[in-house]
Formats: sequence, structure tokens, C-alpha cells
Amino acid sequence: MVEFDIKAAFDHIDHELLMKAVRTHIKEDWILLYIERWLVAPFEAADGVRIQRERGTPQGGVISPMLMNLFMHYAFDAWMQRNSPNCPFARYADDAVVHCRSQRQAEHVMRSIASRLAVCGLTMHPEKSKIVYCKDSNRRAGYPHVSFTFLGFTFRPRKAIGQHNKLFTSFLPGASAQALKRMRRAVREWRVNRQTHVTLAAVARLYNPVIQGWWQYYGAFYRTAMLGIFRHIDSALKRWAGRKYKILHGRKRRISHWLDTVHTAAPRLFYHWQVTEQQVG
Repeated sequence: MVEFDIKAAFDHIDHELLMKAVRTHIKEDWILLYIERWLVAPFEAADGVRIQRERGTPQGGVISPMLMNLFMHYAFDAWMQRNSPNCPFARYADDAVVHCRSQRQAEHVMRSIASRLAVCGLTMHPEKSKIVYCKDSNRRAGYPHVSFTFLGFTFRPRKAIGQHNKLFTSFLPGASAQALKRMRRAVREWRVNRQTHVTLAAVARLYNPVIQGWWQYYGAFYRTAMLGIFRHIDSALKRWAGRKYKILHGRKRRISHWLDTVHTAAPRLFYHWQVTEQQVG
């Protein structure tokens, strides 16, 4: 498996090559003129100096992601389909993974991609790009890299249960450490413990759509990776209860018992309570 990232991709897109790709799909002169003017519009540095833009697309611009994808379609996607049709790949913006059958093929593909990117004015990130060995019970060789992260999932060797409850190692995706960290930070930013003016049902209505979205995306694979987030949410609810009800203030065991009682009485109140009632794994 080849995993690669492009170094400062948005800042180094070649305007001439980009406009060549744009003209393939857009024929209206006025639209082309607007895009060209937008690309070369000067930007203001921190010291107030206006700098002329010669390469790249403005980061944060509304159409920058679309232009990036259009550029990469011709710089990478179509090129890969022509030159390496037997290597399936997935790309999101400037991040991509390519499936290979052997280390030799992976090394060749990685060199070829680096050369292709250079021709298009881009640079493969030397630290974020690597060859990954998809290690499992059937592939037991030792290699420096046996995991990669793509679209919020970390793919790595994980324990799994097969037929007859037999334990084995499979190469599986699960919510990445970065994704889990972002979710924990989001829960903290909810400041649930400060919302003691509302009912628990109101708290559930407010955050259930977010929890459901997390579960539907990250819970698609290796669901046990999400259990820590669910415990984090329950901890926030306990802090809320400790502040809302004086009888519970400062009494951790009583707070835990209170939440367990609510959970038992209303198991569908919070979305993560619903899914933990199902088989998780």
C-alpha cells in the first residue's frame, strides 16, 4: 500500500495547467475570465504588503477545493488509470492511498507518482508519504510501517473474532486517534455542565444529532473504538447532574447510580445509549 500526501498542495498548483483543465469543461469566456482573475488576485501579507499570486489557489476560497479536485483528476486520477490500471486507489483532495501487490510494485508506483507530481509542479510530502504493509494473520512479515490514516480512519492490524469464536489478526479501519481527539474536544466545548437551566431531555435533543452523525460515520468499522467517546459523553452528563441537583453535588458514586438509573428507565434517551444496547465490536 502506498500512502502519500502532497506538500502545500493548494499553494503550488500551476495556474497554466489548472486553466487547461478548466477549459476542458468550461467554454464560457466570462467564467474563464473570472477564474483567472481570482487566481492571480494579490493577497495581503501580515505586514500589510500586497503580494502578487503566481501559483496556487487561495486557501479558504469557496471554489478552491473544487479546483484542487479538478487539477488532481488530471494530474493523478486519470494518469493512474492510464499507467497503473491494476492498482486501485482512493484520493481525497491532496491525500491518497494506492493498493499494490508487492513491495517491489509499491516502490515503483511511489517513484512514478513522485515523478508525475513533480511534472505537474507538486511535491510528494517526504514525511507523510510511505509504503505500508497490511499485516494480518496471513501476512506476518516485518516492515517499518504497518498502519496508515485516511479520511479519519486508521487502518492497522487489529484483533478480530472469526468462526467458532477463534481470535485472529485482521487489517481493519477504526476511528483514528486524531478523530477521537476532535470528538472529545467537541464534547468539552459543549459545556454540558453549564446547561443546568434545561432538562436532560433537552440536552439529548440538542446533541443527539451530533452523536448520531459520529456513530454513522466512525461506527461503520471497528465500533469498539467509539466506546471511549461514549464514556466521555456520559462523564459530561454526570458533571451536569452534579451541578443541577444539589443532592448529588460532590457525590460521584451517587451520580453514577443516578445516571445508571436514568439509562435503565430511558435507554433510548441518548443516541449512544441506543447503540451500546446493540452488539458493539
